[in-house]
Amino acid sequence: MFTKKSFLSGTSALVALQNEKAKSLPIRREFKIVNELGLHARPAAAFVRAANVFRSEIWIMKGEKRFSAKSIIEVLTANLNCGNTAVIEAEGPDSESAIARLAKVILEFKDEDRKYGWNRCNCLEEDF
Repeated sequence: MFTKKSFLSGTSALVALQNEKAKSLPIRREFKIVNELGLHARPAAAFVRAANVFRSEIWIMKGEKRFSAKSIIEVLTANLNCGNTAVIEAEGPDSESAIARLAKVILEFKDEDRKYGWNRCNCLEEDF
């Protein structure tokens, strides 16, 4: 049987949780894909792993579309190619650190493909 005290303590915890969510405003940061091959499978997987560390809801917005940053399928569906710009949006208790970490992850990919010898094929661009 519930006592008055246990009911009230549960209610105050619920109110505190609702207040925490209400105070949480989405944070956005625009970023540009600098990796020559874009956010293909390997860097997309690293991006998703980094996003899943955080409790916040994290989204990638490209144009009018919104993709979950915690889903490899959705990140790949966003089709983020070299030179594209998009917005990372995070909402939750650790949204600021999530945005900072994910922006850093994207910048770390800049020379990643060259490091492994995976350069964009220029022969197709020269033919046209």
